[in-house]
Formats: sequence, structure tokens, C-alpha cells
Amino acid sequence: MILEVVHPGGARTWHPLGERPLTVGRGFSNDLMLDDPYVEARHARIGLDENGGPVIEDLGSVNGLVGKDTRLPGRVPLHPGTEVRVGRTLLRFHDVEEAVPPALVDATASSATTAAKESQKRLARWRRARAVRRVVRFGRTTPARLLTAAAAASAIALYSWLGSAQRSSGSEALFAALGFAMIVSVWAGIWAVASRVTVHRFHFVGHVGVAALVTLAGLLWSVAIEWAVFFFPDAGLSDVLSIGIGLVLLAALVAGHLSLASGLSRQRQWRAGFAVAGTALLIGGLATLVEEESFSDVPTFSGIVKPVAGEWLPTETVDEFGGVMAKLKEQVDEMAKP
Repeated sequence: MILEVVHPGGARTWHPLGERPLTVGRGFSNDLMLDDPYVEARHARIGLDENGGPVIEDLGSVNGLVGKDTRLPGRVPLHPGTEVRVGRTLLRFHDVEEAVPPALVDATASSATTAAKESQKRLARWRRARAVRRVVRFGRTTPARLLTAAAAASAIALYSWLGSAQRSSGSEALFAALGFAMIVSVWAGIWAVASRVTVHRFHFVGHVGVAALVTLAGLLWSVAIEWAVFFFPDAGLSDVLSIGIGLVLLAALVAGHLSLASGLSRQRQWRAGFAVAGTALLIGGLATLVEEESFSDVPTFSGIVKPVAGEWLPTETVDEFGGVMAKLKEQVDEMAKP
């Protein structure tokens, strides 16, 4: 990450962070010296915790570490966008890949027209990237996470209602939504307790949002795969794609929870997620191998029905169906001969 230092006078400096610990204070022996009378001689240390995640740690200073006018605990995990104040100096942490505003046009370096066009293109790209970052930041807020949970519960209720053939299934849809809310609350509560132990914050709503977002993505994939199987019942790729998407969703679920419950870097969060997903796949594969397969002469086929006009479907005429059945009868008669 990149450390941006906003000094009391408004001046700013930037410092790249590595794996080596970085001491912050007013004394000349520090790696980062601050000219701030409210900062101790050795105020804080920026380094890695036991899990390899970046943290800032107070070294017993009088004024401590402050975030949003609230005194923070002695050790604070660091993420892109984290802001910590030491004394009257603000420490702001950035991702190394974070987009910056485009450079100003230098008319002496190239023609004014070409430079202006290039500048406009860079400015447009930067504005799009900034809009994406705003959406991402909004997605991390409590209202956005609650909206995601409400959308997931509503989608499950709608899916349950549309998937039922009964005359009135409103109660089943309501029970499905309530069951989802209960399961997600328990799941998020477990992760919230883990967050309290590791980073000293519950992040309950955040964990609810992560679980709801992954559930919503899985539900959308289920609907998509149903339509694919309906139109292409003999494709044979639905199972493989479902396993792959399931692994990615499980890895995303674990990585999302770890982003709130640990100080691991984003890369390590996804590594842990795929490790859990791979373990789940291995256990499922072993369970399938040991399961006894029973022979049945009853053919199995997809029973998914969708409200689609018949002319949209790949169908065969009665004569073509009769020809296929005649060939099949000949093959069966040939096999039955002694």
C-alpha cells in the first residue's frame, strides 16, 4: 500500500510501504518523522501482524490513534481507504493500483489538439474509474448491505413462489424468506464473533451483506442454469459449470468474510477461500465415490418447464420421432436375439 501523510499545515507526502516495519514519531530515529507537537517521540509502528496483514500499532502514546473522532484500540488493521490520525497528522492508506487524476496538457510537448483529445480520454477513463469506486464504497455502507439482504430474501421468496405448482403458495414463499433471514443471521453472528476476537469489531451487518450477496449470485446462477437446461437438455455442461461457479461463490463467500474478520491481504483472503472451496469439492467427490449406485431401468430426464412458446424450442416432427423409435426397436430386437 501507499501511505499518504497529510501534515497539520495541509502539505502532503506519500510513502510506499513494504514488509519492513515503519516507525512513526517526532524523534529523529523514526523512519517517518512528523513535525507535530501532539505526536510522541515514538508514537506508532506500521508493520505486519502474525497473519501477514498490515496493521498500525500504538506505542503507548498519550494521544493514541484516532479514527473519525474516536480513539481506536492499540492495534488497527489497515486496508485501502483506512484513515488514522496521530496527533494532528492524518495518515491515509491507498492501494498501489488506485487511479489518480490524469496529467495536465503540456502544449509544448505535443500539438494542442492531440494533447487535448488524449487528455479528454484520460479524464473520461478516470471519471469512470471514480464512479466505480463510488459504487464500491457505497456497497460497503450499512444501507447498501441491508438492501442486498432484503433483495436476496425477496428473490428467494419469489423463486419459491414461482417454483411451486400449488394454487396458493404465498405462505411457503414467506417461510422461505424467513428461513433465509434466520440462517443468514446465525451465520453472520458467528463471523461477527470471530471479527470481535480478531479485529475488535463485530461487523454484523457487513457479514450479513456478504452472505446475502453470494446467495443472490447463486440464486441468479440457478435460474440461468435452469433456462440453459430447458433449451439444451443434452448439452451436458450444466453440471461442470455448476461445480465451477459453486467453487467460485464459496471462495468469494470466505474471502468476503475474511475481509471483515481479519487483517489478511486481499490475495491471502482469496487463497483461503479457494482452499476451503477445494476442500469442500474433495469431500463431496469422496462422498460420491463411496455412495452405492443402484441400477434402475427407469429413464431419467429433465423435468424443468418454462413458459416459452413452442416455436422457440428445438423440436422434431411426429414422423422424425417415429423414425427414431423404429431404429431403437431394431437395436433392441437385435440385442434380444439368442
